[in-house]
Amino acid sequence: MKIPPSFRLTGFRPFRAGSLRPQGGRTWPVWACLISLFPLLLSAAETKIGVLPAGTSPDSVDFSATELYVLDKGTISVFSLPDVVLKRSFGGSGRGEGKLWPRHNWDQTVRLAAGKVLAEDNNKIIFFSPGGEFLGEKKKPSETTWFIPLGDRFVAKNLAITGKPPLQEIRLVLYDAQLNEVKELYRQKWFQQQDPPTFTTELSGDLLHFAVVEDKICVEESSKGFFIEIFDPAGGRVSAIEKPFSKIPLTAADRDREMALVRGEKRVAAMIARSGSWEKLREIWRITFPEFKPAIREIQAYGEELLVRTSEQKGENGKYLLMDLQGRIRKEIFLPIGTDAETEARLCGTSFFKLVDGTFYFLRHDSAKDLWEVHLIRTD
Repeated sequence: MKIPPSFRLTGFRPFRAGSLRPQGGRTWPVWACLISLFPLLLSAAETKIGVLPAGTSPDSVDFSATELYVLDKGTISVFSLPDVVLKRSFGGSGRGEGKLWPRHNWDQTVRLAAGKVLAEDNNKIIFFSPGGEFLGEKKKPSETTWFIPLGDRFVAKNLAITGKPPLQEIRLVLYDAQLNEVKELYRQKWFQQQDPPTFTTELSGDLLHFAVVEDKICVEESSKGFFIEIFDPAGGRVSAIEKPFSKIPLTAADRDREMALVRGEKRVAAMIARSGSWEKLREIWRITFPEFKPAIREIQAYGEELLVRTSEQKGENGKYLLMDLQGRIRKEIFLPIGTDAETEARLCGTSFFKLVDGTFYFLRHDSAKDLWEVHLIRTD
């Protein structure tokens, strides 16, 4: 089954050859027949379904069809969906077995993959059952994050630093079952560079995202435009998806919004506290912006297909594409961006949204009340 039921175009019957008359005898206007040949471009209504407990500050989240997993300071809390009722918690903060010890808040990630719950800090991956049973853990290679199982191997992102002055690049790497590097698949310049004692960050720039769809590794390479490269489990290049796109300039309003957001991030608050003030921090921190937004913001696996978030927006909604691995677009829809995870959390792979069985779940932060709301949109 290529298209989940909630994404099928219902009400259409097969056509007889050489006719605009569907099986069953009803005749459609020509314009209706033509529209049916193209993907739908829709916007959908959202519903607030609940609020996470006061004091929750999610570092990473993931969704299944029936549950929401929230990682906060090492503890994984599981809420039922769609009623957002706490069912169980496991893990915890610490250095012992089954515990997470962050270097920064954004080092901690949680995701559902291969029938397990994977949780990471800067040093290790922990494997739990969906019910919270501890299954084991592995020490991670240095500066590596967001491990996704692929058979008996893993795919993950690794930060490489070379040269003088140092050049920081983010790599997509294939690892074996013992987390030894097998093959580098792709690399690009990291959004942050250091030249001690100063460092430079490009806000709203291109980050590396990838998804594992069935047994294929899909990596977006926005530095080349709308470009997604596809690899097999051995790391061999299979194909690529490339589409024309219109460059979207980054406006002054975009830059102001990015600056406001970054000042509110947890990691920046900690940096300000260490420096003494925002002004003192900016003496060693140079912030730049690209001229244009990246063609692709994020990609996620959706069954046997890809959900691609682009930089195109209508108000607070972003344009998402559902496409197969041949690049055929099944559906286009504008959905809320909601509240993005922090910049470096997104680098690690964290997203505060997910499409599951035709339902788009996402978190939205109520800054006035400092509460995290859970919302959904039915896309069918």
